[in-house]
Amino acid sequence: MPNRILVVDDMSLGRIVLRAKLSAVCYESLLAVSGAAALKLARDFRPDLVLMDCSLPDMSGPDVCRALRADPQTAHIPIVLFSADTGRETRLEALAAGADDVLRKPLDEAYLLSRLRALLRKRSTERDYQSQGKTSLSLDLAHRQVAINPGARIALVCHDIASCGQALDLSATLYDEVVSLPEMLNPTQPDALPDVLMLAPDVIDLHGLAIISELRSRELTRDLPIVALMPAPLRALRGMALDLGAEEVLQEPFDDLETKLRLASVVKRKLWADAMREALSMELDLATRDPLTALFNRRHGMLHLGRMMIPDDRQDKTPFALVLIDIDNFKRINDSFGHLAGDRVLVEVARRMSSVIRAGDMLSRYGGEEFLLTLPGLTARAARKMAERIRNAIEAESFSVKGVPGALRVTVSIGVATHDPAAMLSRADHTLDMEALIDAADRALHQAKETGRNRVSMAVNAKAAQDACCLSHDHASAAVSAPLPTHQHRPAEPRATLY
Repeated sequence: MPNRILVVDDMSLGRIVLRAKLSAVCYESLLAVSGAAALKLARDFRPDLVLMDCSLPDMSGPDVCRALRADPQTAHIPIVLFSADTGRETRLEALAAGADDVLRKPLDEAYLLSRLRALLRKRSTERDYQSQGKTSLSLDLAHRQVAINPGARIALVCHDIASCGQALDLSATLYDEVVSLPEMLNPTQPDALPDVLMLAPDVIDLHGLAIISELRSRELTRDLPIVALMPAPLRALRGMALDLGAEEVLQEPFDDLETKLRLASVVKRKLWADAMREALSMELDLATRDPLTALFNRRHGMLHLGRMMIPDDRQDKTPFALVLIDIDNFKRINDSFGHLAGDRVLVEVARRMSSVIRAGDMLSRYGGEEFLLTLPGLTARAARKMAERIRNAIEAESFSVKGVPGALRVTVSIGVATHDPAAMLSRADHTLDMEALIDAADRALHQAKETGRNRVSMAVNAKAAQDACCLSHDHASAAVSAPLPTHQHRPAEPRATLY
């Protein structure tokens, strides 16, 4: 789909010329003759960029900018103003109103198109983040992230740090630190990178504009906005710098106030892109979570289990244990005290289990009052120890539940099965292996319930039996038993309604 650009000019010849130039590079144009018309079209069609004359019959260009920036629906649309008068006051007013750039008429076509491409690239990235999630949720999360963001660190990148600050006619208040080019190409502290890179003129003089592409090619710096401080003799190469990946180009002599406004625009877009990226990550995390307990949901737990069954070359192939945990007599809690009390019990059980498992263990809500836990790297003996810790954590202290008179005693029954991924790598269909593992743990769980509840039962194979026998007397309520022959002989166990 071609990029859509809103062209705003009260001169018909100006609109026709700009539309022709944009059509020649396959941009779609929307045309407006006034500020009011521009605002309506921007809200109705959400163009990718606004290209607007500063002098309109009903409003000034800066006034339209302020109105667009004040509307959440149009606040992040790039805006380029142009005017026959590009004196300092005109530029400062436009930039302060929210314009991304101010160009002088007659427009330099090559530079204009380079500027549009740079802004459209950034806008496209923002829209990609937004489109990958639910729009309303992504926007809400992103606005929250921007609100709590402490700001951005701007680094002046110099070839020679010793002489760079003194030779550069730019206020030191405009940047937060000075770093060398080798340090940015091969950072020694990847977790402490700045948010914006400002390339000093000596870097461009010595290394040429190719240094922009080089920074763009490095994994750690490819997403950092680059502001190129162009030496005066290289003014004609401003457009090339933008096409190579610079976000903004400033030219000597530098005006501190204008530089500050342009840097603020770059920082604003950087923070918004970061917020959208973080919002998408948060939204994806929410999609994997159970809304009641905040544990991972069943889908995510099963996907994780599938990856552990047949790991790739980068993953650990050590044995692991699968644990199924079921709250005993949970239906009675719901029937006696209501589902709200049952929900509170589920939340507290999840909290207690989470407090005793390891950082690398995966705990998910399997369904209703059942939970699924994977324990990487544990033998049957060690897995049983962990299962007993979980059982003790639930039983050790009575539950104080709002709406339930007195203390409530809650216990869990646990079934444990073990698996060795390395032994199954040659199997073409690992789905059957996963189903068999879950079935083994499920049978062990039902055995624990049949033999009195509030206990741990192990699904026995030759290796597991050998490991587990050493713990047969660890706890009076623990039971190590073989799985039942078939599901048909299991007594029906009442279950709570799935939430």
